[in-house]
Amino acid sequence: MAVGKSLARFSTGVLESVADPPHVPVLVNEVIEYLRPRRGQRFVDLTFGAGGHTRALLSACPEITVYCLDRDPQAVRYAQELSASTSRRVVAVQGRFSQALGLLSKVGCPPGSIDGVLMDIGASSMQMDSPTRGFAVGRAAPLDMRMTTSNPFRREEDKVSAEDPSAADVLNKLSASHLARIFKVYGEERFARRIANAVVEYRGTLGPLLTTTQLTNLVVSVVSPLECRQRTRGAGGGHPSSHLATQVFQALRIFVNDELNELCTGLEAAHRLLRPAGRVAVISFHSLEDRLVKRAFSMKGCHAYGLAQRLADSSSVESHHRYSWNEQTPNLWLQIAGPIRPTSAELLENRRSRSAKLRVGEKTLGQ
Repeated sequence: MAVGKSLARFSTGVLESVADPPHVPVLVNEVIEYLRPRRGQRFVDLTFGAGGHTRALLSACPEITVYCLDRDPQAVRYAQELSASTSRRVVAVQGRFSQALGLLSKVGCPPGSIDGVLMDIGASSMQMDSPTRGFAVGRAAPLDMRMTTSNPFRREEDKVSAEDPSAADVLNKLSASHLARIFKVYGEERFARRIANAVVEYRGTLGPLLTTTQLTNLVVSVVSPLECRQRTRGAGGGHPSSHLATQVFQALRIFVNDELNELCTGLEAAHRLLRPAGRVAVISFHSLEDRLVKRAFSMKGCHAYGLAQRLADSSSVESHHRYSWNEQTPNLWLQIAGPIRPTSAELLENRRSRSAKLRVGEKTLGQ
């Protein structure tokens, strides 16, 4: 299949009737090349978001079915709209990776029935751009960061459980040592301890941290630009031009959404959903994600432990996120491509693609 065509093609033809959300899918040509959609096949998009990759799959081969999962109710409504405009070739499902097998089975997608799976890890562009979600450093918003929230479109059935802490809950309830560990492990933040101490001092004297602006200003006040230049290039998938608070925001987002455990369970779900020799395409955006995917493909697989306790018992960060490797099982995957990075042309068209890496795994026969 020819690749390298303009991204504009993915809003043409049968997809014209659906208003495209503002989103440019990353590494989309490469995803299509390796997933190789053909008539009658079935695919699962585990991270529908604004639907860019699903639209591309349908544009490449309209005679396929795509089961689209997302934990964000707003994304699910986009998928439902796309389903209505494509003769139900899109099946929308709301849930997270750890719920995927059960939810997909209920809509006629049992294990071993899928030809290809896509995972575009991390926050979606629409989440980052939302003025109310709190994902982006440069956008004033409440410190929420929960992917299950859907403001400003939230309906009664979309309300988040009280058991799901927001970023503000984490910042205002955990100790300095716990916060430092979060910033260090999930943001690879060099100045984690200094920032954590500043958070505790701030909330003790000025009150709780509730907005992205408060957190951003606090980080900037304790990490000078001169010290920032000492950061290792690429730490946490970052770039020298990244904002000083980027890695702290990343750490909070990963912790709040249990992203590393979800990634591991997502890879397990993908393996079970696929037919033998079926393929999974995984796009990651920072080194923590990429390491997990690389090891899952090249060694024995990623096995996540369920989240045992949340803020009610936060004796250690490890009680929130724990994953391990089962070295006794046979190889589950054959990595057939990766890491693939965006072309210079894509980087010019979509700056957000600069950190993206694509790895493609094929389910080994007999597993």
